[in-house]
Amino acid sequence: MSLPQRWLIATDGSKFATLSVQYAAKLYKHLNPKPHVTIMMVISDPRKHGGSETPNDRGKLILREAMDQFRLEAGDTETVSTYVGIGEPREVIVDTVRRGGIDHLIMGGGDFQWRITDLLTGGVTNYVLHHVNCVITIIK
Repeated sequence: MSLPQRWLIATDGSKFATLSVQYAAKLYKHLNPKPHVTIMMVISDPRKHGGSETPNDRGKLILREAMDQFRLEAGDTETVSTYVGIGEPREVIVDTVRRGGIDHLIMGGGDFQWRITDLLTGGVTNYVLHHVNCVITIIK
């Protein structure tokens, strides 16, 4: 079995999402060859965001901060890119994993208020666990 080479880090700027970026960067630092990493932020509904920033600006800010944190921990971001997705976060994450050939998903799990067998609760994390077929690392 070879190590995963196409990683997706799903972030929303939350505490556990930030920890997932840090974890992935520390792991990335020690691997050779380096995996291709995409750090993704999903904007759930552009109409819900108020203020002077557009939702895309908010997403780009969170991704810039995530990339800065990744660079700080890993020291290198040569094979790291960012992406702002638009839609329902759980569906966009699952779709990105499937379409992008992702073999390692890393995300924060702040919504662990469920039994792992309960498909009706658990939010984004639970949905993703039940709908993707790759290595999944959940940070909490």
